[in-house]
Amino acid sequence: MKVAVFFLLLLPVCWAKPFHQKGLFEFMLEDEGSADLPPTDSPDIYLPGAVCPFRCQCHLRVVQCSDLGLEKVPRDLPSDTTLLDLQNNKITEIKEGDFKNLKDLHVVYLHNNKIASVGPSDFCPPGYNTKKASYSGVSLFSNPVQYWEIQPSTFRCVYERSAVQLGNYK
Repeated sequence: MKVAVFFLLLLPVCWAKPFHQKGLFEFMLEDEGSADLPPTDSPDIYLPGAVCPFRCQCHLRVVQCSDLGLEKVPRDLPSDTTLLDLQNNKITEIKEGDFKNLKDLHVVYLHNNKIASVGPSDFCPPGYNTKKASYSGVSLFSNPVQYWEIQPSTFRCVYERSAVQLGNYK
């Protein structure tokens, strides 16, 4: 009788399928109560804050992309970025939409690039609420941009005008 009960208890274990983990961190999703998220092998998955540009380092809302030889501002920056470090690259221009989705961006490091001009909509797009804008600094020194060619409204979203650094181009 004991043997029969033992085999009856062992029978469901024999029907169990082996465990196959699909994503590297799939086990973490279960603990965070994210059962409503699509499976990790889904092509449309987007986890907020999980995107970091190729070769850049992202940690605690800081995106560090310095010294990479970049020729333009990376796309798909995490939307919660507060500090963006793009110094010592080969960036030639800032385009109007480069910082568009970065609502919390504050100490932008662009020094030692090849930026020859900046436009009035590069840091603060038209219609942007400048009362909520709070760049605490924009560093553009060691770029070929001529400060006398910059429109006064270019840095209207900078919290303090003294926080804009220009000049010292070799």
